[in-house]
Amino acid sequence: MIKVGIIDCEFGNIASLVNAVHYLNYEFEIIKKPKNLDKVTHLFLPGVGSFYDSTKKLRESGLAESIKEFVKSHKPLMGICLGMQLLFEEGTEDGKQNGLGFFEGKCESFNQNLNLQLPHIGFNNVNHSASKIWNEIPNDSPFYFVHSYRVISKKNNEIKKNKTCSTFYGENFISFIEKDNIFGAQFHPEKSHQVGLKLIKNFIELT
Repeated sequence: MIKVGIIDCEFGNIASLVNAVHYLNYEFEIIKKPKNLDKVTHLFLPGVGSFYDSTKKLRESGLAESIKEFVKSHKPLMGICLGMQLLFEEGTEDGKQNGLGFFEGKCESFNQNLNLQLPHIGFNNVNHSASKIWNEIPNDSPFYFVHSYRVISKKNNEIKKNKTCSTFYGENFISFIEKDNIFGAQFHPEKSHQVGLKLIKNFIELT
């Protein structure tokens, strides 16, 4: 039986994601303690805020190691916005800090030389990879973004061997990544109308 876990480690408003999962009529649980991960089949790691502070909270709570064990059990994990960034090796927001390390690469601010208005906020198109999680979602569908930092690859070969999606904002950046049972969305599917709800549904239906 499907039961969705939504991590609440006090770094971001989870209300919109809770509402989306509830609207789709799936059973869910808010996860604040590592022991509760045993109760769920699918896990969301949402987040808004500082990479540095968030990784500290995950480690101090014991959730960082528990998330890694959850992934080892082959259950699906999706990071959203900051949650996606935390899936990578490191971030530089508010100081250098290690992430969860599921993907090689680091999270840095958009190139300041591009004179972009930050944060990147609003709907922007996602050029997706047509993998299973994108079933029945048209390519270049618009999704809602709000972020000033994006992931860059330290090793292009590592990114190439994963399925990545791109979005353009002054430069092409990774807006979605997947490998096996691990998924990351830089955008907010829970705030992206019907295509966002469809992506969440597709994720929850993964086995």
